Amino acid sequence: MVKVTMKYLQERQAKKRGTLSYRYRRPVPGALKEHLGKGEIAVPLGKTLAAATKAYGKVDKEVEKALSEAWDVVNGKAKTPKVQPAKTARELFNDAIDRARDLGVNPYRHEDNDSDDATGHEAREQIADSIAEEYRPSYRAAGGAYATAVDDNDAHERGDYNARVNPDAPVGITKADAALLRVLMTPDPKSPPVTIVDAKKRYLQDRFALSKPSELERKKDEQRAERAADAIVEALGRVPTVASITREEARKVQSYLKGKVAAGTVDRYLNDIRSIINHAIAEFPDLHELKNHFTGLPILAGGRYGGPTPDEEGRPLTGDEAAAIRDRIERLSRQSDLILIWRMLEGTGCRLAEVTGLRVVDVVADGAMPYLDIKPHDRRGLKTMASIRRVPLVGDALDATRAALKLAGENDMLFPRYGVEGGNTAASAALMKHVRAITDDKLARVHSLRHNMADKLKLAGVEEADRNLVLGHTLGGEGKRYGGPEARLEVATRAVRKALEAIKPPASELKED
Repeated sequence: MVKVTMKYLQERQAKKRGTLSYRYRRPVPGALKEHLGKGEIAVPLGKTLAAATKAYGKVDKEVEKALSEAWDVVNGKAKTPKVQPAKTARELFNDAIDRARDLGVNPYRHEDNDSDDATGHEAREQIADSIAEEYRPSYRAAGGAYATAVDDNDAHERGDYNARVNPDAPVGITKADAALLRVLMTPDPKSPPVTIVDAKKRYLQDRFALSKPSELERKKDEQRAERAADAIVEALGRVPTVASITREEARKVQSYLKGKVAAGTVDRYLNDIRSIINHAIAEFPDLHELKNHFTGLPILAGGRYGGPTPDEEGRPLTGDEAAAIRDRIERLSRQSDLILIWRMLEGTGCRLAEVTGLRVVDVVADGAMPYLDIKPHDRRGLKTMASIRRVPLVGDALDATRAALKLAGENDMLFPRYGVEGGNTAASAALMKHVRAITDDKLARVHSLRHNMADKLKLAGVEEADRNLVLGHTLGGEGKRYGGPEARLEVATRAVRKALEAIKPPASELKED
């Protein structure tokens, strides 16, 4: 039988009632006192020795971890910690319920039981005393002080319980311990209502559990959900409960977004908001009968699901504009990779992120049909499943790609400067400086090169299904007729060659006078 040593277990006896309780009490090393802001760590373990023994191991591990992290900070070894979002009132309540049960207390039974029953009123008060002691200027085990304290909602937010009335009341208490006190001393504790932040967190939690995304995909999902929830908070000026949002407030959120972002982006925000709230209605029992007031709001942009408007899509560059921009990048760019990116975009019709996120292994620059293997990886996702494709390399785009391979050297990314998180945004900013130097038309942009390729394919008489293979648009049944990737690459290569041949000047114009 393994003997468990509980070095920091302390037995305590209440002066007024004479009842026993147990707690974990451990002195803080002198070098850590300033960092932790206290001289000892005290955690209640319960009223009975059995309950204390059960809780001791978990508490001891948590304290060891906290002290270890504190030593790392003091010794300058700590990594920059990831800032965790603040817990909502509902999360604090659920944690408090779990903590109460770990202490041997049934949160929903308040009858006065025998003194040996850890769920009785006396046990609750004694555990509450133990929690409050650490926050009192001087501890006194007087019963009845908590009932009034836990009803003072304003004091809860400040962490200053009834201090104005009772100078010995707990001061600076954490929200987690305040929630536990409320659970212990409330006859029938009720879970706080679901806020939009609760809904967002549950949505992401379940989404990640189902899909197991890469770190990049996870971050993008988190950002989309954050933007959706933030839009509601900013528009309404509060963190609303899901049940409190009215139809008028839903319209107010839409109007607020209209003044900040483009129409298609508003629709995408609202799609995310609808998904978050619909998921909350399905998952939280207290919302099962709720109506989602974001459903049925008018679509602002084109398409059934609020696709981009023509203004958001932009326009193709004119021949003169494209030539002038390319010449300017070649002359003025300090880094040779930027002009290579431009040439590859111009000759492939790829999206900027598809090119900046290329790895060296994604490039096949030799053989009868050289190509870029566009597929998601841990550093770059893709817009749609149809984006996964092989893009032919023909003419100048092939030359630029081969130059980029030489420039990459031993790097695993084709464009090391831009093959990082946010690299496509940085590349876009760098290229747009050159675009804006040539034209101030807001519809002219880097993405315009994609429209140029689409136009070249159309003018060359390339069928829509073949154009989709090149550009990575939704294929549908037409796209499947080509079979495997080799057949698709062959069709796409013929299409690009046909498009580029169609724009070459006649041989007679190439002859000298």
